[in-house]
Amino acid sequence: MKKDPLLDRTILQLSETDVLPFRRLIEGGTLITGGLGSGKSSTSGRALAMGFLRAGLGGLICTVKSDETQHWIEYAKACGREKDLTVFNAESNLSFDPLAYSWNAGGTRAAAYLETIIELFTTLIAIGKPKATASSESRYFENAVEVAMRCVLVMLSLGGERISILSIHKIIVSLPTRPEEIEEEPWRQTDCGKLVASIKARQDSFTESQWQDLDNALTFALKQWPEMDPRTRSSIESTWVGMADKFAYDPFRRMYCSGSFDFTPEQITHERKILILDQPVLEFGKQASQLCQVLTKMVFQRAWLRHQYKPGCCNGAFIFQDEFSLLMHKHEGYFAQVCRGSAIAQVCLTTNILTIAAEEFGESRPGSRTLGFLGNLSVKIFHHQTDVETRNYAADLIGKEYKDISSWNAGGQQAGASVGAQKQLVHILEPLELTKLSKPDAEDPCAEAIVYTGDTFNATQTPYLRVLFSRDI
Repeated sequence: MKKDPLLDRTILQLSETDVLPFRRLIEGGTLITGGLGSGKSSTSGRALAMGFLRAGLGGLICTVKSDETQHWIEYAKACGREKDLTVFNAESNLSFDPLAYSWNAGGTRAAAYLETIIELFTTLIAIGKPKATASSESRYFENAVEVAMRCVLVMLSLGGERISILSIHKIIVSLPTRPEEIEEEPWRQTDCGKLVASIKARQDSFTESQWQDLDNALTFALKQWPEMDPRTRSSIESTWVGMADKFAYDPFRRMYCSGSFDFTPEQITHERKILILDQPVLEFGKQASQLCQVLTKMVFQRAWLRHQYKPGCCNGAFIFQDEFSLLMHKHEGYFAQVCRGSAIAQVCLTTNILTIAAEEFGESRPGSRTLGFLGNLSVKIFHHQTDVETRNYAADLIGKEYKDISSWNAGGQQAGASVGAQKQLVHILEPLELTKLSKPDAEDPCAEAIVYTGDTFNATQTPYLRVLFSRDI
């Protein structure tokens, strides 16, 4: 295979004869697990972060813990990458309006297609609602919100208004609630009433196709919506408001609804920029931080997937997510399946695989959904672990082999004693071994981990490798 200067760049040295090149890390991604105090973030996670930065890669960093941003600033300084760093928070005076970017990103077939915007928000609405336990009633209201969003997006577009979370929100909450209300002056002064007037003023410029879209949208907004049962209408509106209302207030209104964007996904892949989403879950609250970071992450993931990597076309990128289970969305599996084609390496750190199973897939134990997603991640790093499910998963992943199991029997005076052996299929690495991995402490900065890549390691000729990772920079 012809060498690629980007893909064959070494990111992590595992032994004297084994390395993790960027090529391997873009194959779905990397899973790092470890119990509390195991050192997964400060040792192997830090090693990968430093490897990406030293290799000159750009990246997107999502944050959960309040000290993550400071750690990444230190990493960037240590690697001489301070000038590439952008910290996006309420004090940065930066904004990233995801709809302004998505609606205006030229050169791609689906960039301005309203269905991509609708899917973005239905994903956000579903956050925190495990798919396995979602009721048919909640899915009905989510589908109804899709209809309302589609109608409003068409109206905003044909009315010449700016597309933003806030503009969609203002129209949905001001839709008429009675059929006769559209003839009343107070409603005409609402955001929805003014938009209808703006559409009428521009109607001479519409194409036949736009007229058809407009007819469908206005029929829903001005006839079907006000004729709904008030309780149904209220539930649909509440489903939307529960997600969007957070963006109506500062600082999220200023950060995500400005109509402009101060950075783009392309700057990360093509200009090696490093973007930290400094809205940690433990400070901003779980739901608000999740919505903002997942929204940004999804827009970036979609933009990256629209660009297929070819040697020399870009620099690739990484996405780093500690406490990954708090930052998941329902399209994570798809991204892991196809990110290789865009040269994107994702790193997912989590305490154990149960957190992933419960948070997004609604499984009390890791089932087909969870295992299917984990199977997409080509590199696994297991630190000290007490969770039984994760230990068994690691042992099953590494595999089994036939070993001679000796037996000894002592009978009575007549029978005598006997020694024998038989072959049994047993784990190559017993699950209990993960409880014996060393953890860092005040005197020892190193943490031991089991690394699995699906290949046989040169140093040991085994399907796994014990590696000591240090938290010292």
